[in-house]
Amino acid sequence: MSTKGLEVVVKFPAGVPLAAQGEFLLRAERSLRGETGLDIRVVKDLMGDDSKLRRVMTLEQRERL
Repeated sequence: MSTKGLEVVVKFPAGVPLAAQGEFLLRAERSLRGETGLDIRVVKDLMGDDSKLRRVMTLEQRERL
């Protein structure tokens, strides 16, 4: 059974575009793995949405807001 490795969690503010977030996460993970030689996973902190209405909406409906 493989282990999960070390997890680095990144929290982005609302104004950072999703495409930029993905690119950053990949670069950060490559950099940390290269510099340390450790199994490091860089992941995005998924912030919960306290709006009950938005939670049941599809992605397309939310983007139209």
